[in-house]
Amino acid sequence: MYNVLFVCTANICRTPMAEYRLAYLIDQKGLSGLISVSSCGTWAEKNIPAAKFSQQVCADHGLNISAHRSQPISSHLMNGADLVLCMAEQHKLDIRLVFPHFADKIFTLKEFAATPPISSASISDPYGKRIGEYEKTYDIIGAEIERMLPTLISYAREKSSVE
Repeated sequence: MYNVLFVCTANICRTPMAEYRLAYLIDQKGLSGLISVSSCGTWAEKNIPAAKFSQQVCADHGLNISAHRSQPISSHLMNGADLVLCMAEQHKLDIRLVFPHFADKIFTLKEFAATPPISSASISDPYGKRIGEYEKTYDIIGAEIERMLPTLISYAREKSSVE
């Protein structure tokens, strides 16, 4: 199983949207046995539901994220992840400081598999803003997931063939 871990700050806005969006696409492609998805936050409290607007925007797109509960980043999560996708540059930098031995698997979502490399790799946090900002964030995350999905599937199949 290839394990993807999304990381943001509180694990209640961006990463729940990313986690459930990617999990949905993986399920639609019949790859649930190949790739697993989870999320956490660099400053997350434990067991907080996704933000109201994150839930609403996802529901508007057919995704029910009401079961999501936040969790802080941990050594256990980092050890189990094959790929760590951060929502912002600062998350990537912070995590690489704490877990330097995992630096080669830590990227921002925007930079992972990007060709050509991109200049601004952060996805803004919509927390505390109007629902329109959550919708924009959902669209950006969705476009990035669609873009990098073929590479992710390739990596997962490669790992599966080695195991």
